[in-house]
Amino acid sequence: MGQIPRKDPRAGANPMIKSEIYAAITEKIIANLENCGSWQQMWRTVSPVSLNGHIYRGINRLMLANDHFQSRVYGTFQQIRSNGGSVRKGEKSTLVVFWKRLQSTDPVTLEEKTKYLLRYYHVFNTDQAHFDEIGKQKIEKMNGTAPGQPVMEAEQIIQGFRDAPRIIFDQSDNAPCYYPSIDEIHVPPMATFATVESFYRVLYHEGIHSTMHESRLNRPEGRGNKFGDENYTKEELVAELGSAFLANMAGFSDLENTSAYIRNWSGHLRDNNKLIVWAASRAEKAAEYILGSHIAESSDEQQEHPESMVEAETAAVPF
Repeated sequence: MGQIPRKDPRAGANPMIKSEIYAAITEKIIANLENCGSWQQMWRTVSPVSLNGHIYRGINRLMLANDHFQSRVYGTFQQIRSNGGSVRKGEKSTLVVFWKRLQSTDPVTLEEKTKYLLRYYHVFNTDQAHFDEIGKQKIEKMNGTAPGQPVMEAEQIIQGFRDAPRIIFDQSDNAPCYYPSIDEIHVPPMATFATVESFYRVLYHEGIHSTMHESRLNRPEGRGNKFGDENYTKEELVAELGSAFLANMAGFSDLENTSAYIRNWSGHLRDNNKLIVWAASRAEKAAEYILGSHIAESSDEQQEHPESMVEAETAAVPF
């Protein structure tokens, strides 16, 4: 489910249109969510990497979050061949995507224009292939040097939020909330929660919301929305994913999600199959911002752009 079979990886394939790409991504993420059981388990997987050393992030990290494979290393059909490998017959590839920025000058107005191509290609996990001894050694080394997720004290994550909003612990508050207009987080005291973990997961959730502020990551679509509307759902997914990422960094054991919870998010994602692409990179950036390791949005892979600026295209030279 969500994987893209190819009859012959050496032969060309008909290019996918944008709607097909978004649909394939959505189905793959839903399959991984059902397989892993929660967003946190999906973030928990070690960052996948290509045979060329490219670390997959954001949406591609969630796309490749699969506990079936032992290896974190992926490659295209040709990359696997060039590293002494051959894909096993019948194996299915997985779609990965990135954005390519193209700039041009209008010949009449001389105005600079920017267009983004949504590019994609297919990869296989190295567990899906046979390798010679040299290839095996390379893959073993790449798996052996996988960067681990450092376990951080739960409170340390909050204390490291360098320009955090004011946090008000008030038992009279009916529900946790972030108020963008006054840049404050209001949460009940820890003693009112059933577990310490549940307290911090809620605090992380509201902390992710607070990165929407214009002084931080400036997600204007996250502000001023109403319960149940499209922008509300989008911002909630950012907070949900970001909170799961931080909870994983804190070393919390995962809270088992119910099938109803998974069905709820699966329904949202299928109703708007661009939602997960939009939210995944923003969630990771928000979490990194809180952790103090925010990376500027310079990677084509992480960007999402207005529909009028996006075209679909297969990648000629993948990472």
